[in-house]
Amino acid sequence: MTQWRVVPEGRAGGLRILTGAEVRAADGRAIDTLGVPALALMESAGRAVAEVVHARVGVEKRPRAARTIAVVCGKGNNGGDGLVAARLLRDWGHGVLVVLCAELDTLSADATVQLGAARAMGLEVVDASDLDAFAHLPSPGAYGAVIDALFGTGLTGEVHGVAAEAIAWMQGAQAPIIAVDLPSGLCADTGRVLGVAVRADETVTFGASRVGHWSFPGAAHVGRLTIADIGLPASAMSGHGPERWLLGARDLETAFAPRAADGHKGTFGHVYVLAGSPGRTGAARLASEAALRAGAGLCTLGLQREAFRLVAGGLMECMAEVAFDTGEVAISSAERLAGRINRMDAAVLGPGLPADVEVGEMLAALLPRLEVPSVIDAEALNLLARRKDVFELGAPRVLTPHPGEAARLLGRGIGEVQSARFEAATTLADDTACVVVLKGAHTLVASPNGRTWLCPAGNPGMGTAGMGDVLAGVIGALLARGLDPLEAARAGVLWHALAGDVAAARATQTSLTASDLITALAEVERSLC
Repeated sequence: MTQWRVVPEGRAGGLRILTGAEVRAADGRAIDTLGVPALALMESAGRAVAEVVHARVGVEKRPRAARTIAVVCGKGNNGGDGLVAARLLRDWGHGVLVVLCAELDTLSADATVQLGAARAMGLEVVDASDLDAFAHLPSPGAYGAVIDALFGTGLTGEVHGVAAEAIAWMQGAQAPIIAVDLPSGLCADTGRVLGVAVRADETVTFGASRVGHWSFPGAAHVGRLTIADIGLPASAMSGHGPERWLLGARDLETAFAPRAADGHKGTFGHVYVLAGSPGRTGAARLASEAALRAGAGLCTLGLQREAFRLVAGGLMECMAEVAFDTGEVAISSAERLAGRINRMDAAVLGPGLPADVEVGEMLAALLPRLEVPSVIDAEALNLLARRKDVFELGAPRVLTPHPGEAARLLGRGIGEVQSARFEAATTLADDTACVVVLKGAHTLVASPNGRTWLCPAGNPGMGTAGMGDVLAGVIGALLARGLDPLEAARAGVLWHALAGDVAAARATQTSLTASDLITALAEVERSLC
């Protein structure tokens, strides 16, 4: 998963996620409407890049060759940012070689100004505007770092010719690669590799991150991401399209609010977890245990009769009851269950339920009768995939599909969902009038009004059985504690992901299990409060 930081810390604008067109619109508004000089923004961008490179390479106690920086520049303003960085790094004691991959008459106006300043300082600029140039350049392994300033967010077509040669040359480096704005060769809107792309060790972007920074396969090319404040006003980034945000510590404030001194188990919410079947009882236990660990005062686990016999004796803090019998008349069991659940504060429906038509009919009859908020997860989503109309009926709810479940709900292929995750999540939220949590690498939370939040935390070790059951339990607890569905989904997703990172640091990603994550929830709260 992408490591990231906002510089300076806490700047709200840095938490936005924009497409390439939205970035260009923001730049235009800042320059043309708000009067921010374009060259001032370029100077700030180049300085942000230079600071990251300087911090990584340093100048002391290193031979000069090991601190010489190669700066590969294209014809646009991305190349201009690289030229500013080259000039500053030269001032700070580094050797610098500029590799210019464009004819002089094709440079943007601002890049032309920066090239003139670089040459006036005596920087070495190599003309690499034809394919033969790279055969005569020293190996990039001879440098302390390579700066990729070839393309920015405007790239839409396949990379070829000199640009492809430049990327191949950079990828031959034994030195770290620091990308300006976005690794060259990636689509800013989708993260798609446009033929070939740089795989950077670090990426420095400006004002806000891009969709392509977080969307695979591009996310695997970004390395450590720095979102730098270069003086682009926050107002310039507003009003250009759907709002997308990164989840951050502020999304956990309500979840971690101090408890009332006179509180008791009835004060902190009662969650009903409808889950489990023979052979799938672990899902029920994980969801209910996670709900209690996430602060619910009480949890009742409603089980199929056969599963009750297997689970009830092993529970300690969680209560259990028979919720239904297989083959029971759907409408009568739904009425009875609704009456039971509506005496509580929230429900979690789905983890480990049997994949029976009768259970699907019961759920379809149950949802419109619920008067408390609920999480719809796992098998409940599959059983109701052809009955999406029921999601809109009854109390508010949160849907938590993984990509396969989302594909069934949307009537698409999994590949279609994964290649356009933001669009898939917002479409499903709009179709169902529910908050949607699209799980996976960089889980998304989408609201029916079109706003989306991306979780930057988590790790590949979380791709193991039971993680979704834990998440459902955490969100259910937050609903029971009084958070609204959107607040509960945002806080639950981030809390769950951060706990995954804590648990992986302790157990390693390879050996991480869902129960490890439950015990790590407390460590996350302790570290942030």
